[in-house]
Amino acid sequence: MQPKTHYFEGVAFIATPYRAGSYIRKDVFWRQFTITCQGNVEYPEDDPVYGSWWTPHSLVLGACGLIEDAMSLANARVSHHDFDFSDAIDALDFTPELIIICDRDGRLVLAGQVRGDNVKWCLPVVSDEEAEQIVKEVAELRSEAAYEAGWDNYSTAQGLRFRARVLEGRLVDRFWRHHTRKVVPEATL
Repeated sequence: MQPKTHYFEGVAFIATPYRAGSYIRKDVFWRQFTITCQGNVEYPEDDPVYGSWWTPHSLVLGACGLIEDAMSLANARVSHHDFDFSDAIDALDFTPELIIICDRDGRLVLAGQVRGDNVKWCLPVVSDEEAEQIVKEVAELRSEAAYEAGWDNYSTAQGLRFRARVLEGRLVDRFWRHHTRKVVPEATL
């Protein structure tokens, strides 16, 4: 679906498919969604005998004007392991975990968990009641993670926190829920 371009006083505007009767300046429209990948980056130890270490890192994959294009960009980057982590000096590798798509106001549009060379997109909540239930489940997972960390079970705590982050991916902003549900296949997370 290619949105229509209209010209007002010589300036190109796009008729946004997300809000009837609204137009967005063309240059702004094509970068209204920012795609970010959260994961872990690997660095070498100062002494090579000790190998390497991993730390959390976020990478901006790009910007798009349509949700479908943002999903395609994320899928392509993950499947080809095409990540530019040049801002992380001396980085050896990057392991993606979560894709986050936000609008220019920072509202969550869509999220997806990286599994191998694929992205499993989180199905957005349908209602505010479902969102409240998800928030409770996330709080329980984070509480359980804190408990496990208190017992030095860091790996377990890390896994629980990750599950909470994936679950939070369902908390799509109220405005974007309908639009996102139309493009996300039902057989997702």
